[in-house]
Amino acid sequence: MEVTDARGDLYPQILPPDALLASGRGLSLVAALADHWDCVPCPSSGKTARAELSAPPSCG
Repeated sequence: MEVTDARGDLYPQILPPDALLASGRGLSLVAALADHWDCVPCPSSGKTARAELSAPPSCG
């Protein structure tokens, strides 16, 4: 999956958990669930965060 953000001034980073923050947990969730993730510059001065997720093995 990919998410593009037009703002190029803020680069995504994983922050230490803080129960008082109202935001900033999204990338921590992606890092915990994804097989791989990265962020690349977008040509229009933004950035695109990409994550690869695999399906769990089927039961049976």
